[in-house]
Order: sequence, then structure tokens, then C-alpha cells
Amino acid sequence: MATIMPRMKVRKLFSLFLLGLAWALPGAADDSVPAAVDDEATLERLKRGEIVVENARTDESGGAVRVQALLHAQWQEVWEFIADCESVFRYVDGMRQCELLDTRIEGQADVSRIHQAVKKSWLTPLMEYTIEVRREPPSRVDFKLLEGDLKSMEGGWRFVETGDGLLVTHEIRVRPSFPVPRWLVRRSMRKDIPDMLACLRGLVDGSGPQARNEDLARCPKVRRKD
Repeated sequence: MATIMPRMKVRKLFSLFLLGLAWALPGAADDSVPAAVDDEATLERLKRGEIVVENARTDESGGAVRVQALLHAQWQEVWEFIADCESVFRYVDGMRQCELLDTRIEGQADVSRIHQAVKKSWLTPLMEYTIEVRREPPSRVDFKLLEGDLKSMEGGWRFVETGDGLLVTHEIRVRPSFPVPRWLVRRSMRKDIPDMLACLRGLVDGSGPQARNEDLARCPKVRRKD
């Protein structure tokens, strides 16, 4: 038992981090997040309603993942969810606090500082961090870590209207502040981030009539700290 518990705690702690990051679960400040699908086979999977996930390359410790889905919804409907602190509790597991600290306008974008707190279970401590989120409607949202319980993180959303629906691409890159095997980082991200995107698709009624209940079943229970 003494050798098993530390591994369990590390796994839970890392899942806690990932789910807290996901909502802003917004590409990095650069243009590394793709805005289209070049692979015909991938496009066919998306048309069938699959949420396509792949590891994004990173040479640093930690991990990165890219997730894509087609939504039968307008970008404004999705935008309202990812740009709103009140909505994040509905699709990000473990989110306990979300507070808009300040916002400013820079050209066509609005830039905000947001403080969040995440606690996935009673076994894990409350984790807090502050991010800067840059929103440029209608096509992109970017974020980066300012301070908190991670070494670094950055990520992004891209939105492209297609003849088959709204193509949503989300990428997140994260480096934990404590030693975690890279394989565990990637495995956690490949499970948790697609669940979040599936939930979001269901919430905006973008799944299609046959699949909405399946998407909503992947939503977390709402738990928040008053």
C-alpha cells in the first residue's frame, strides 16, 4: 500500500491541473494551432461525429494535445461558453472558482486576466492560478499562464466555418511544477480534454439529435466554492 498511494496521488494531482486549464481550454500566442483539416481521413472521422485527439509535439517535460470536433452550431453560441466564467463550471471538471480580474481592449481583441481555482476530489488540494486570455472574434482565443501552480501552460481555440459545420480546434501545452512522467501527462490529456469538448458540444446543442445525450453524459457534475 505504501508504494501505491504516491502514484495514485500524482495521477490525481495531474488530472486536477489539466481539467483546470482546459476551459480557457483557449492557441498559444503564436499560430501553432491549425485552423483547418488537411487529412481527408480525419475529416471523414469528424463528419461521423468523432472527437479527434492527437499528441502535439513538445520537446519539454510535460505534454501537449490537440483536439478537433465538428459542431452543428454557430461560433457565437460556442463563444459564449468559453468566454464566460459562469459557464465554465458546466463543462470543466473540478472547477471551483472563476473570477474575472480585469479586462482591456487591444485593437480588435479583448484581453482579460482570470483567476481560477480547481479541486477535483477531496484527496487533492485546491490549486489556483491566474491566466491571461486574449479573444479575437470570430476565429481565435489564446491564453497563457501568468502565475500559479504550474511551471508553464499555453493553449488555444480556433474556429472555422465549413460546409459540414463549425470546425473547432483546441490545443493545450502544459508543464507541471512537480515531476510527472511524460506518458502519464499525455494519457491524462488524451482522456480529459476530449470529454470537455464533447460536453461543450452537447451544451451548445451542436451534437446532432442522435448524439447529444452521449455528449452530455461526458459533462462533469457542477461543484463550486462559494
